[in-house]
Amino acid sequence: MCGRIAQIHTPEELAELFDVQMGVDSLADVSPSYNVAPSREIIALCLSAYGEEMWTTLQWGMLPHWSKFKRPVINARMESVGSKPMFRNSFSKRRCVIPVTAYYEWLSSPAGKQPYCFRLENDVPLLLAGLYLDNQCVILTRPAQDDIAFIHNRMPVILDSEMIREYLSTLEFAFDIIELHSNTRLQTYPVNRNVGNPRYNNPDCLNPIAQK
Repeated sequence: MCGRIAQIHTPEELAELFDVQMGVDSLADVSPSYNVAPSREIIALCLSAYGEEMWTTLQWGMLPHWSKFKRPVINARMESVGSKPMFRNSFSKRRCVIPVTAYYEWLSSPAGKQPYCFRLENDVPLLLAGLYLDNQCVILTRPAQDDIAFIHNRMPVILDSEMIREYLSTLEFAFDIIELHSNTRLQTYPVNRNVGNPRYNNPDCLNPIAQK
């Protein structure tokens, strides 16, 4: 978890929503996507060298040259992000916020794995806490809140908009923020199983389907 997201807001919409213009020109070649898989470029908000919020693109998945992992890691558990060698330096100095329209998770059943969509009402972006190294990033995860834990026992660390500046700029606040109890009111519903195909990128990825 979390292994698939949607980012359909345009750079101009994001710049207006979060009142951040710096770096928005660098997003011109990023197309909205209803089904973003690991290894793809995603839009993120981070701090510039001068401490100003700015937009950038990062590759989803982290694999430092010294790592013993054979594949990029896409998520980092909040419980150990400050102590694991792979993440602690990035969490200390290079945190980012990833705005997503939705994220997807799969529920296992005898009939197979059914993807579910998680999002806010009115297409308000979910703000996922992340961290990065060079041009690579991971999403932080936490234990799932009670109302969605039946689908998966983990969920992304979701920030409120007023937390963005403190999460990006102050390590002590970042630790406090990720440890806050999460009870975000998420819309949750089953979606087309084609979401499991990383090449499938159509608007109906976000459409609910009837439960059998």
